[in-house]
Amino acid sequence: MSTFQEVMNNLRVRKERVEKGLYNCVPFPFYRFRSWVPGIEKKKFIVVTANQKIGKSKFCDYLFIYEPLFFALEHSEMRVKVLYFTLEMSPEEKYNEFLCHLLFRLDGIEISPTELKSTDQDHPVDEKILELLETERYQRYIKAFENMVIYVDDQRNPTGINKYCRDYALTHGHLNFRKEMRKDKLTDELREVEVIDPINPYTPDDPEEYRIIIIDNASNLTNEGGMKKMETIDKMSKYGITLRNQLSYIFVLIQHQAQAQEGIENQKLNKMKPSSDGLADCKTTTRDANMVIGLYSPFKYGLREYEGYDITKFRNHIRFMEVIEDRDYGAGGQICPLFFDGAVSTFNELPRPEDKEGLQQVYKYIETLRGRKTNKVFFSFAIKKIVKKLHKWV
Repeated sequence: MSTFQEVMNNLRVRKERVEKGLYNCVPFPFYRFRSWVPGIEKKKFIVVTANQKIGKSKFCDYLFIYEPLFFALEHSEMRVKVLYFTLEMSPEEKYNEFLCHLLFRLDGIEISPTELKSTDQDHPVDEKILELLETERYQRYIKAFENMVIYVDDQRNPTGINKYCRDYALTHGHLNFRKEMRKDKLTDELREVEVIDPINPYTPDDPEEYRIIIIDNASNLTNEGGMKKMETIDKMSKYGITLRNQLSYIFVLIQHQAQAQEGIENQKLNKMKPSSDGLADCKTTTRDANMVIGLYSPFKYGLREYEGYDITKFRNHIRFMEVIEDRDYGAGGQICPLFFDGAVSTFNELPRPEDKEGLQQVYKYIETLRGRKTNKVFFSFAIKKIVKKLHKWV
């Protein structure tokens, strides 16, 4: 079969899937933003970058774990597997964050990991919350999460991470080969050799499974032998290209912005937004990625207004997701305003700046959050639905 025929076959298969009501991506949860980027497709390399302590890890958890998990549970024909290389936090910490998100998502219970762990001597977590997590309703999601996410904390260098991901793929699928005539380097004679099929290089055992690799974060990679940090990250990035192209992975690399980017002069010039030039330790990743997404907190840098939003009303509850680079969708420069609740790792697309009524709902909710924190009431007094308006803002 010619390359053209293989490409046409793939295009027709994707078209027929949509006509049957199936999906060719995991849809993004941000409704307006989906008009630019429909969702998470297989064979993509995505860099997520921001300055430190902005919420990059929580953002990736929400976008690449929590949302796909709930979507897959609602669409039984879809499966998701995440290989999460947690180079910064422990698997237990990540698990606690998921439980807090789940409590909020299912019952509107706002409780942070610190509160869930009974860190405050005067405020142990209510036993009713722990009992709730053990109920059959919650166990459905918890078991699905455990089946979906593999936290890996014993592979920290590019070669080890690459081997782990390749081994997983080849245990759950196989490479496809085809024969080609190639010149022998020694004799110049033409010989028939087997090569990996460039159009359909890999067949998974489960074609409906989306496999996502998350590396959190690039700066915490252990240097390869004899390599500096920049070379190590570049090597991981090159492995990411092969894992994407050959084995159909969705490769997500979390990368800091350089600390120098947060210097006083840049703050004065309002140049604190994440950028390709600001990537820490290695800037070549932006050339390898399909998309570079930046996350920005104007409140952190004392801005009172940004993109038409009154930052003084939101304070630390607002983030802006910006597509810094994009080679596939033409979405470069697009900005998506997000409500951010760090305690429960939730991001929601905000109403437009001119939607005063929608924004008033958000302001009221933020005041409710602040009031509860001020009064040291951590929602252990009752287990009830508090917020189901979040998804009605847009």
